[in-house]
Amino acid sequence: MSELSEYLKLQQHQTCIFAGCDDKYAFCLYVSLWSLLKHSPKLAQEADIFVAGFKLSAENKKALESLPGVHVINYTYPSSLPQTSAIMNFTEASFARYDCFGLLKYYEKVLYLDSDVLVQKEIRPIFDQLSDGIGLVQDPTFTTVRGNFYKEIPQFNMNATGYNSGFIVLNNKGSWANKALEIRSWLYKQTLVYAENLFLPDQGMINLAIEQFNIYPLTISEDYNCPASSPTKELRNAYIIHSTGPRKFWCYYYFKEWYEGYSRWLVAGGHPVSIHRGSAFWRWTLRKLHLDNKVFFQLSPDFFTKPLKFGRFVMKKMFRMKY
Repeated sequence: MSELSEYLKLQQHQTCIFAGCDDKYAFCLYVSLWSLLKHSPKLAQEADIFVAGFKLSAENKKALESLPGVHVINYTYPSSLPQTSAIMNFTEASFARYDCFGLLKYYEKVLYLDSDVLVQKEIRPIFDQLSDGIGLVQDPTFTTVRGNFYKEIPQFNMNATGYNSGFIVLNNKGSWANKALEIRSWLYKQTLVYAENLFLPDQGMINLAIEQFNIYPLTISEDYNCPASSPTKELRNAYIIHSTGPRKFWCYYYFKEWYEGYSRWLVAGGHPVSIHRGSAFWRWTLRKLHLDNKVFFQLSPDFFTKPLKFGRFVMKKMFRMKY
């Protein structure tokens, strides 16, 4: 997706919602977008919604596009990516979020949404809060830039605030907006320069770009990127819940609405969870007992390695608890 002309052919609004995934994570991005359409209808109705799909199967592409207003566009990194351990741990589609900056040439407002989130409230008003054209949530774990890299980069302030790249809001009113295409280009090129040092690849580079281009983000409340591990009270108040790290909605937590969205994904013809999860014995047991095609077992924690978590999952499902 080195050119943005594909977007322009479909442009109908001045706001864009943007996301990316490959075949492995298509199922959870479907739930993210489904929850946004359900709980943030004002934003969804006034936005073009694009998915940067990396090597998506025809079935998964069709399932994603069964969501109202969603368009899938083929994505590839504009050059050859070095196969470092960190980069290989993430889908190539993660870097599509760099294009959010380029999209400001064509849209007044741009929102990037990660694939493993659950939207719970209308998020359109967040654009009204932006001060310098960009809003980000501080990362709950890697609170400084240093946490995104294996070692320090001398020319950058590694003690600066570390932002999470799972939820990004932009408008074209920032002092840096006239450099939006330059920022996009810098991100793609410099990722190759720092590839060996990147621990959290796309997130680390976006944090560097903030300093490189003298951008002053609005630090958005964690309610817009609330970790799924948070207490129930915080989850209830959250606009967006994010299953950060290895503890995902599909192998650790029971979230009633996420369960419903995933069930809809299967009905739409999408491929079931295919990400490596649980112990080999658990996966073998499910195949042997022909349970691996059941939604409950596709999403439940590993009974053998997390018996208490599995038990809680069963109880929450039985009583149809929200979280």
